[in-house]
Amino acid sequence: MRAWAEHPWPMSPAQALALRDRLGWTSSPTKEWMFTTDHDLEEKDASFTTIKRGQTVASFDLSLTSRIPKDVMDEAVPITERAFDAYVEALTAVYGQGKRSRNRGVLSVKWTLPSDTLVNIGTIGRVVSADVDSPALNEAARGEAQYFAEIADENDVPYIDIDNPDS
Repeated sequence: MRAWAEHPWPMSPAQALALRDRLGWTSSPTKEWMFTTDHDLEEKDASFTTIKRGQTVASFDLSLTSRIPKDVMDEAVPITERAFDAYVEALTAVYGQGKRSRNRGVLSVKWTLPSDTLVNIGTIGRVVSADVDSPALNEAARGEAQYFAEIADENDVPYIDIDNPDS
C-alpha cells in the first residue's frame, strides 16, 4: 500500500503496471489493471482505475482479506477486527493519527498525505480492504461536493411565514 500511496503523482497506467510488476504481482490474463498480490488470497485482490480518458491513475484498491463464507461469520469477525486494528496501527506508525469514521456499517480510517493522496482502510464484518486515491481524484471529489453544495443553495426554497408574509 505504501508503494502506491507514496509513488509520485500523477501516475500513468504504464507506471502503475510497472509498479505492479516490480512488486511481483500477477496480472489478470484479460484485464491488466486487475491483479493478484502476494497475500495468497487465490483471487484477483487488487486493481487500479484511471481518469482523464485512461491517461492518469485515479485510485488503487486492495483486498486485505478474502471473503469469508457467511456461515463462519461469528468466528471470522473477531479475527477480521484484529487484522483491521493491526493494519491501522501499522499505518498510524507511518502516517500519524488517521480520521476514524463509521458509515453504513463500514468502519474506516483515512489519512490524507502531504501530497493530497488519500489512504483509506475499511472493514465491514468479515472483510478488510484498502484504497489509495490520487490527488487528482481527491480534487475532483472536492469540486463535485462544492458543485452540489452550490446547487443545493440555489434550489433552497425560501421560508415564508404565512402568518406574516412581509417577514
